[in-house]
Amino acid sequence: MRNPSQIHLVHALLVFVCHNLGSFAQTLRSAGLNDALVGEGLQLLQIDASKLKVAENEKAAAKKKPHVLFILADDLGFANVGYVREEYGVPSEEVQTPVIDGLAQVGVKLSRMYAHHMCSPTRVAIQSGRAPIHANVANAPLYSHNPEDPLGGFAGMPRNMTGIAEVLQRGGYRTHYVGKWDAGAATPEHTPAGRGYETSLNFFGHTNNPWTFENDGMSCSSKPLLDLFEMNDTTPFPGQPASRLQNPSSCRHAGKRVGCVYEDEIFADRVQEIIRQHTSAEPFFIFWAPRIAHGPLEVPDEELVEFSFIDYPKRQKYTAMVSWLDKRIGSVVDLLKKRTMYEDTLIIFSSDNGGPLGSGANNYPLRGGKHSNFDGGVRVPAFVSGGFVPENRRGSWHSGLMAAWDWYATLAGLAQVDHRDHRAFKSGLPLTDSFDLWPALSTWGTDSPRATLVLGNTKGGYHGRHYGDTVVGGIIFPPYKLLLGVSAGYREHLGVWSSPNAPNSSSFDSINSLEEPVCGRSPENGCLFNVWGDEGEHHNLAKSNPELFLKLLAMANEEQKTVYSPKRGQEGDDERFQASCSTGSTEVLQGNLFMRPWLA
Repeated sequence: MRNPSQIHLVHALLVFVCHNLGSFAQTLRSAGLNDALVGEGLQLLQIDASKLKVAENEKAAAKKKPHVLFILADDLGFANVGYVREEYGVPSEEVQTPVIDGLAQVGVKLSRMYAHHMCSPTRVAIQSGRAPIHANVANAPLYSHNPEDPLGGFAGMPRNMTGIAEVLQRGGYRTHYVGKWDAGAATPEHTPAGRGYETSLNFFGHTNNPWTFENDGMSCSSKPLLDLFEMNDTTPFPGQPASRLQNPSSCRHAGKRVGCVYEDEIFADRVQEIIRQHTSAEPFFIFWAPRIAHGPLEVPDEELVEFSFIDYPKRQKYTAMVSWLDKRIGSVVDLLKKRTMYEDTLIIFSSDNGGPLGSGANNYPLRGGKHSNFDGGVRVPAFVSGGFVPENRRGSWHSGLMAAWDWYATLAGLAQVDHRDHRAFKSGLPLTDSFDLWPALSTWGTDSPRATLVLGNTKGGYHGRHYGDTVVGGIIFPPYKLLLGVSAGYREHLGVWSSPNAPNSSSFDSINSLEEPVCGRSPENGCLFNVWGDEGEHHNLAKSNPELFLKLLAMANEEQKTVYSPKRGQEGDDERFQASCSTGSTEVLQGNLFMRPWLA
């Protein structure tokens, strides 16, 4: 058997001969070979040369860095897109997502993509490449601050963790952020600009009003804080309030809205502007995070009227919002094709968590929803698409275990850069937990590199989601899943199921009164499911398989030893923020206050 050096030498000789066939033919004739034999030899060499050229082209294509459009929908239910409903045999004329469905059908659909069960931790996980238990499991208020911890004493992503945009910049990418951020705002380092995005147009909080841009949950001296911020080549680092985009004060959902622009329209327009202006030979990375379908459930009237046949208001509004987003995604894809960028673009689509029960979302056939570690809260609709996806993988499903934080290493691999976070290591912070999924996504028969997935939570569960300590809430070890309740009495939030046409007049309007089953730490009161065979988590296997239960429990206990649990803040931070908020907000537009980083 030849060693690698010999193989490399033979390859080099073949390349030389194939590029100098004329001289080689003369050498053969000089050696006494007749023209027939020379011709036959040249034909064989040309065939090999052709194969070699194909192989070299394929190798070059494999090294090509794609444009990346990452679309992270907010609070999108598992069954609120058509392609998922088709897969589970419950199509509905209400769910109108032809663009999303079309992209999924020409891409690779990811049937086992998992995220955290609420917004901020998933967003931090994607930006940092870490499981939430090693970065952030809390939906802490933006004003949270613990001055004794200069790295983790804030809401969102800890300082000195390297963001995915910084990694991709090292690979030559032009980086842009558009939409909901929810990964921190206290200091300039916490902003998109501070995390490596060259341009950004975003709001910082968990949600804001889509017409007035008022932050939901923060104010300053009883005045609302407007939450819309931008960074570009004309603004100083880390950006400034996007006051130029402020709607007239009369813009409210109940108003006439003449001259008013829906916030997600502003974001969609910005995405298209970036694509139109991109003329560089360098690839782009656009992270587009619409506020749809997070509450408040508001959408332009012309979209809502298309769903007047739905008689349940929450379902009508939610469905209209998702349809509106689908159309805007279509406009962006059309622009990519018009600019001949589509064939070189990788599109990643995902939700940040399961759909919230009590709104208009539907997670059929899964159990639970947002704020729950049942699959309805953490298993999300997701796919990759675009012209960069290999032709032989288009239209397929991949059922391997994958995590939202795996996009970090995946994109770093495509950018041909090291994803390891040396800065975090020097600061004593947890390292990345990310796996490169691209070999599995691009090659038939390749398994996901991820063998297990740790579900995070806050101590106290839903009731401790702001400041609770970091705890392990479960382990997925395919095909099994251990679930650990972390509320009082080992209870797990939202142990209920969605019907195919939920929500409706006979379903719930509030999540506070929903079932919270016990998921304890012994086979007698524990929760163990085969989620590959029992997707709705109907059949608890803990009692019938105590050995497996205890094995996974031991794994969870070991993971608990590794968690990152900084004291980010405490009750009363709001009052302390109020005492100095006038220096952290900019007064613009006749007395309106806009949010901005308020700490150095």
